[in-house]
Amino acid sequence: MDAKQARELVKSEWDTLVGLTVDLVRAPTENRIPHGDEVRGQKVLADFFAGCAVEIDSFRPDQVPGITDHPDWWRGRDYTDRPNLVVTRRATSPGGRALVFNGHMDTVTRAPLPWQSGDPFSGKVRDGKLFGRGSYDMKAGVAACAMVIKIIAEQGIETGGDILLQSVVDEENAGANGTLAAILRGHVGALAIIPEPTNLKVCPQTRGGQVFELIAEGAGGVAYGGETIRNPISTLAEAIGLLGRYEADINARPHPGLFAAERHPRDLVFSKLMAGDSPGGNIGIPVEARAEFFIQTLPGMTEAELHGELQAALAPVLSNTTAPLRLEPTSRYLSGADTSPENAGVVALREALEAVTGETQSATGATFGGDGYLFNKWTSTPSVHLGPRGGNAHGPDEFVDLESLEILAAALLLHAVNWSS
Repeated sequence: MDAKQARELVKSEWDTLVGLTVDLVRAPTENRIPHGDEVRGQKVLADFFAGCAVEIDSFRPDQVPGITDHPDWWRGRDYTDRPNLVVTRRATSPGGRALVFNGHMDTVTRAPLPWQSGDPFSGKVRDGKLFGRGSYDMKAGVAACAMVIKIIAEQGIETGGDILLQSVVDEENAGANGTLAAILRGHVGALAIIPEPTNLKVCPQTRGGQVFELIAEGAGGVAYGGETIRNPISTLAEAIGLLGRYEADINARPHPGLFAAERHPRDLVFSKLMAGDSPGGNIGIPVEARAEFFIQTLPGMTEAELHGELQAALAPVLSNTTAPLRLEPTSRYLSGADTSPENAGVVALREALEAVTGETQSATGATFGGDGYLFNKWTSTPSVHLGPRGGNAHGPDEFVDLESLEILAAALLLHAVNWSS
């Protein structure tokens, strides 16, 4: 297959591709830890393949044999009515290479509100953009992969290897159990492509990271009797200042791999700050103050190394026994995905994108972390990310750029047919 054929096939199914993306966005699939609503989107996807010559495997992550004893299983999630869905188009002339598309059906919640573009699940199309929670991260990417498989099946295009789509649950908020379950169930191949929103950049390496909570303790009350009461808000403020200096320090260091030229590849983002009574409550020093933050890491860094960095950065407050402060991880550790940019599958994907766009492409490091590291860690399947352009992921007025969705689908189709043969 050549680029012209791939683009023409995608154009012929353009309304179908946009329609599927709209339908997925209009099916809210919010990840509300420990629960989630992914079943709505999985039903849309299953219906999309009705009557198509594919196999569908639907299963709960926690029912894969042995998974709950696996070292990368993250406990505390409820998978009631949260099935993974794996779609497989079998090879027509076996002997080639299997290709895995991996995408997550869950989204973050509709917050923060309000949305200026309308309802968060409207799927509204305006000025070449499709709006809605999950449109960019990452239902458009899932839809593109689904369209590729359906085109191959309905057009009777020969492939030498199986083409799979893992539509997994519970990726957001450092979930990863859904992808782990798909891997342990045997849905692997010679290459895994993850259409997370990379703005049409080929990303064989990603950041990693972990979520932490800072908990400062105090006695509470007011010092009307002349007693000394340590305010936990002051302790927390000191800790936040130390972490700000730590962020500046780690970004001034040399960085590995595809992140070597980046000036600030490791973000430290505070997401929650809590202290005191609810609005209208008592005046006084609170008994506790909390802050939640996410810190990014780069490929090759271990969880122990990250914890050592943070302990050293916070040493002045962690060692203060009169103002106790605790640092606790509240998510799994996400390693950075680390595939060589010279891997044959990565090079072939980059060349497919070049053929479709007519522009030279180079591999780069992704600005986010995700499930890709699980392929590197537990299988011989290298992973690479390539997804559409868009904006406002995890924020109000999230959108995907539709022109980039067409380019993505054509590049994935071209790569899937040629790579698997």
